Amino acid sequence: MSRETSALNTAQITYLAFAAIMAAWIGAWLLKINLEQDLSWLTAGLGSFVYWTAAKLIIWIVPAVWLLRKAGRSFREVFGLANWPAWAAWGGGIGLLIALTGIIPNLLQGKAVLPTRLDFALLNVLVIAPTFEELLMRGAIQGNLTECYSLAKANVITSLMFVLLHVPGWYFMGVLTQNLTNPAGGALSIFLVSLRFGYAAHRSRSVMGGVLAHFLNNLF
Repeated sequence: MSRETSALNTAQITYLAFAAIMAAWIGAWLLKINLEQDLSWLTAGLGSFVYWTAAKLIIWIVPAVWLLRKAGRSFREVFGLANWPAWAAWGGGIGLLIALTGIIPNLLQGKAVLPTRLDFALLNVLVIAPTFEELLMRGAIQGNLTECYSLAKANVITSLMFVLLHVPGWYFMGVLTQNLTNPAGGALSIFLVSLRFGYAAHRSRSVMGGVLAHFLNNLF
């Protein structure tokens, strides 16, 4: 099998895996809604955090690991922890540039710049979401697609998928229309920051570049 054919097969497998992830993610939302009718502790706090963390591990991370193995890439290669100067510079720099769009308005309005409350929702926003989403989207999906496409094309496709990953949650929370039509903070904003996460991960040759940029974006 030629390298080009192998890359195309990897891209096709990646698309099919993402379709399966989306179906399973919708199923996770439907399951939680049904379970909440009898298990009220799942609605918020620790119960909700445990449910969604477990769901993301099963629905996002397990397929991400499988995709990495299908592409012949190791965790050491994807995370590139030894390449910390690059991912700290690219992830930190891009993340801070994105964060300024939140820091400056908050300062001008006299609002708190940093989170003022430590809870499970914040843990999800600052740790679980950046790590899990970047491993799936940048580490597995974008990494696989760049074997077949240019960085620009792979990044755009991955960022569109990143937006789609949020759609079930928006729908079940009743904010789908708002997020699809609101240019600030909605689907367009998520698409644009996703492009930056993808660029940070690529330039730093480490998914940690995307994780750090994602963390800083969510922090501010």
